Amino acid sequence: MTSITSPKLEELNNQLKNGNEKAFYTFLHEIRSNNTPLIEECPVDNQYKLITYIWLGDGKTENVYVFGSFPGWDLSVNQLQRLLHTDIWYQTFRTDKSFISTYYFSVNDFFENDWIKRSEQYRLDRFNGNVFGEDANKASVLEIDMKVPYDSRFSSNHYPSGEIETYSFYSSTLNNTRKIHIYTPHNYSQTSHLHELLIVFDGNSFIKNLSITRTLNYLIYKKEIPSCIAVAIEPVDRLEELTYNDKMNAFLTEELLPWIQAKYRVHQRSQTYNNCWFQSRWLSSFLCSASKSTYFRECVVNVWIRTLEKGWL
Repeated sequence: MTSITSPKLEELNNQLKNGNEKAFYTFLHEIRSNNTPLIEECPVDNQYKLITYIWLGDGKTENVYVFGSFPGWDLSVNQLQRLLHTDIWYQTFRTDKSFISTYYFSVNDFFENDWIKRSEQYRLDRFNGNVFGEDANKASVLEIDMKVPYDSRFSSNHYPSGEIETYSFYSSTLNNTRKIHIYTPHNYSQTSHLHELLIVFDGNSFIKNLSITRTLNYLIYKKEIPSCIAVAIEPVDRLEELTYNDKMNAFLTEELLPWIQAKYRVHQRSQTYNNCWFQSRWLSSFLCSASKSTYFRECVVNVWIRTLEKGWL
């Protein structure tokens, strides 16, 4: 990934150097009206777009970083720079890809390789209203030549609809209680054939943001996937649970799976699926599936390759 200069920031820099202080407020009005990051055509190669992340700091701001699938997790690259004497912090990257990425800012970041501490103070982009997730799991969203209308991707009017049941599940292994959402397809009954079992983390995001009900209704009706039961697990302590965690694995295999298998007609080995909007999910799925392969038949992960860059953990 190549770091270069945004034409708009270069113009603002020149105007401020020439004493045009009004240009600062004009620029702030522009980003408040048009949202950030700034997206510009690369002046030297129009196959590329320039993506400029902007943070408006204050007198206490000492440094700012941006992290996400794009632009990645490299501390040496992702630090924003301050524009002259202003409170504008920025960094420009270029790309010729189409993608959707979540990202976060980290302000006054002196955590070095302590990514757990860093993630506890992630900040949303205040000039970007496009947000994914809820509560502590919110992230700002950047869309480059792609859009996913999460709530209307699959029409709910023309396909038989499954049902969602929500349970409070207590774990003696983890000593906590969490919500578990169970999707059953339209043709499910206690006398029906055995169904595939699909397990996803960040359950609330899959239910509300990714429209798992509509998606599965459509895919099952069109026979693009086998009829399945989906279990969407909500986190309690996401950062602790969705890195490699023996207790979390024990909760899944010794408590949750036996409960599901006793209550629903499912096969004995399940699939784990995670669409990696939140970067720790894919690792937890893979490691759990690898270490508990007698329980999990398949792990399907959708992750952009840049999340594998050094430093993301």
